[in-house]
Amino acid sequence: MGDQTYTVAHFDKTMYILGYLLRDSRIYLADKDLSVTSFALSLPVLEYQTLVLREDMDSAAELLANIPQDQLNKIARFLEGQGHKELALEVATDTEHKFDLALALNHLDIALDLARQADSDHKWKTLGDAGLAAWDVPLATECFVKSKDLGSLMLVYSSTSDREGLAKLVEQAENSGAHNIAFSAKWLLGDVAGCVEILTKTGRHTEAVLFSQTYKPSLTSGLAKEWKESLEKNKKGRVAKSLGIPGEDDDLFPEWEEYIRLENEGPVAAAEEEDEEVHDAPESPAEDADEASADEE
Repeated sequence: MGDQTYTVAHFDKTMYILGYLLRDSRIYLADKDLSVTSFALSLPVLEYQTLVLREDMDSAAELLANIPQDQLNKIARFLEGQGHKELALEVATDTEHKFDLALALNHLDIALDLARQADSDHKWKTLGDAGLAAWDVPLATECFVKSKDLGSLMLVYSSTSDREGLAKLVEQAENSGAHNIAFSAKWLLGDVAGCVEILTKTGRHTEAVLFSQTYKPSLTSGLAKEWKESLEKNKKGRVAKSLGIPGEDDDLFPEWEEYIRLENEGPVAAAEEEDEEVHDAPESPAEDADEASADEE
C-alpha cells in the first residue's frame, strides 16, 4: 500500500492466490495439494488507505464510518506511518498506541488521562519525563510520585526548593530503604542530626563520627563511643583502643571546647569572627614595599 508493505500472514510453503470475495471480505489461497486457506481483507480499509495516499482526506473521512471497529487500530498505524498523527490519535482505540501518539504530539493532558486509567509505573515515569521536558513541573511531580521515582523527585524538589516535598521524600525514601536519597534530602533540609541518624542506622559509624565532627561536634562524643563499641563487638579491640573520645581525651582534642562554642554560637558568629581576624591581620611585606615606593615618588 503506497510505499509501505503490510504482512497479512507468514507461510512456510508456497501458496497461490485464488481470488478475493467481496461478499466475505476474504482473500482465498491454496497450496499445491489444493488445501484452501482464507484471510480477512476488508475492502473499506483498502479503499480508505487508497484515499489517504491520494491525499483525498475529505472522502476518507466520509468512508471512516464504514470501517469495522476491529480494523481501526490498523488504520491508526497506517495513518501514523503516513504522517497523520493527529488523525491517528482520534482513530486509535488501543490505549498503548494512543498513549504513545499523545506523547509524540505533546498532548500531555490526553496522556495524563490514559496514564490514570492504566495506573502503570512505566506510563507514569514516561509521562513524568515528558512533563519535565516541557517544563510542566506540577505534572512531572505528580507522575514521579505515582511511579515512586525517588531520584527524579529529588531532582524536582531540590531544583524548586520545595522543603515540604523534600520532607515527604525523606519519609518515602526511608520506607523504601533508599537511604542515599533520604540522606541527600535531609542534607538539603539542613537536618544534620537526621543525616547522622541515617549513617548510624546503616552501620556507617566511621562516616557518622567524621560527619558530626565537621557539622555538629556536640554529637561526636556519643557517636565515637558507639563506634568503639561496634569495633569491640566485631573483635577489633586493638583498633577500638586506638580511638580517642572527644571531651574525654583532651590531649587528643585540644581545641574541642572551641568547636563546641562555635557550634553553639552559630555560623554567623563564626563568620564574623573570621572577618575580624582578617581585618586585624598585619600587612604583608609586599604591601609595605608598595607603600614605600609610593611615598618616594
